[in-house]
Amino acid sequence: MNRFVCIAILLLSPGLLLAAPAPTPTADGPAITGLWKTDGSIAGQQVRMMCALTETKHNLSGVCSGAQDGYAVHKIAGSVKGLKVQFYFQAAFGGNSLTLIVNGMLNEDRTQMDGDMEVAPMGGGMDAQQMNLSGTLTAVKEQEHDPASAQALAAAAQTDAASAQAWAAEAQAEMAVGNVSAAKADAAQAGAIAARAGVVAAQAGAEAADASAATSSAQPIATGTWSINAQVQQTQVQMTCVLTEAAHKLAGSCTAGEDTTPHSLTGVTTAKGIGWHFDTAYQGQPITISMNATIAADGAKMNGTMSVAPMGVEGTFAAAKQ
Repeated sequence: MNRFVCIAILLLSPGLLLAAPAPTPTADGPAITGLWKTDGSIAGQQVRMMCALTETKHNLSGVCSGAQDGYAVHKIAGSVKGLKVQFYFQAAFGGNSLTLIVNGMLNEDRTQMDGDMEVAPMGGGMDAQQMNLSGTLTAVKEQEHDPASAQALAAAAQTDAASAQAWAAEAQAEMAVGNVSAAKADAAQAGAIAARAGVVAAQAGAEAADASAATSSAQPIATGTWSINAQVQQTQVQMTCVLTEAAHKLAGSCTAGEDTTPHSLTGVTTAKGIGWHFDTAYQGQPITISMNATIAADGAKMNGTMSVAPMGVEGTFAAAKQ
């Protein structure tokens, strides 16, 4: 496989979400500011990335990250013109510098994007088409849950419930004076409004639950000292990592095996996962260990996978917070 194809696939493997500022409206419609999950292919190979985009006055900024390069954060730059989006980022992998360019077209509500990707060597003489390093992509904006929306739905349900009670009282008054037909009509109206109130109340409850889950999952639960039991090619490896989470970024240090020297780590964390990497040595050779995991709901355990570069070996691990 072409070396640059490998680089692109490594960089654009499934990544983690990064926080983005709240969106602001633009003259062409709602800003695309938010978290975008992108799936595509380059030279017949599936590629994925997660990007946090910020749109300000038709300009794009933000970051994209991938797993195989240890969740390194790549700053993007680009623009939004109407429904047309373009952004790019530069990265270095294996001593090779490259540029990835995304060109997309938004749908009317700006929550989805279809387009193409190109990968080219930075400063090289050939473009992506000549190198056969182009492909297609589809991107979807991650849904955000708004507590204010849940409150508005709850208020609407209360209004409907009060209206239903008023119609029911009117039906009772009509029945008391012997106006049966009017009483039946009022009772039917009361029943219809009460049913609508029930539906709206259910929607309010669902939105409130989603907003609560989003809020709680965003809390920095990764912070702490983690005892890690890993298995790499049938070899057991014990590690201790001290993680500090702030603004969805990780810092701290890890010790691995018999090496008791703490090695600084960097990474990112979101509601859907956590990833970090650190440099150490094995038999005198420098290596990079990358860790990717999902934290349990109680924040006390995690399970995931790990990789060791440049050996290209992989393994699994389980960890418990001390």
